[in-house]
Amino acid sequence: MRTLKYSLVLLWMLASPLQAAGLSTTAIEAYLETLPQVRALAEQLEAKGQGDFLKREIMPGTEHFDPHQRGVRALEQQAPDAHAELGRIVTASGFTSAGNWAQTGDRVVLAYGAVKVEAESPEILALAQSGASLDPAMLQMLSPEMRVQMQQAMTMAKAIAQVPAADKQMIRPYIARLDQAFEQ
Repeated sequence: MRTLKYSLVLLWMLASPLQAAGLSTTAIEAYLETLPQVRALAEQLEAKGQGDFLKREIMPGTEHFDPHQRGVRALEQQAPDAHAELGRIVTASGFTSAGNWAQTGDRVVLAYGAVKVEAESPEILALAQSGASLDPAMLQMLSPEMRVQMQQAMTMAKAIAQVPAADKQMIRPYIARLDQAFEQ
């Protein structure tokens, strides 16, 4: 019994606060801390001519909004050395893995987007919350590229509409820092 109790206490102490289900100030701060090095890694890939696959992968999907997670999977498959370097960067900031960082990054970006959309384009949020979908007949009139862009925009809007209020509340104090980070 004592060994079990010791093991549980040890596991609790080792568990990173960055693994928590919700956003925390620790996770947001750690994510922000990684961005300059992650950006530098992306620029290195670009300089080597390896950035195109990553750009394709981080574009919003038509089913899920998870650009960080898709990007990490693409790195793992197509640039294992860069994936390993990303792992080193993010674990130094307290994440357990590149995948853990990617989950947090997607959540940060969604919460950031939700706060921005609520403030700047509430009608988009209302449309997404209404459950409306794109008219298939209208989509057929668009070029294939425009159709994909419209589907991506709707995917993002629906994901933003589902962001928990707690995540939006946690992200609000970081909006200016995220604005600056994302403008670079």
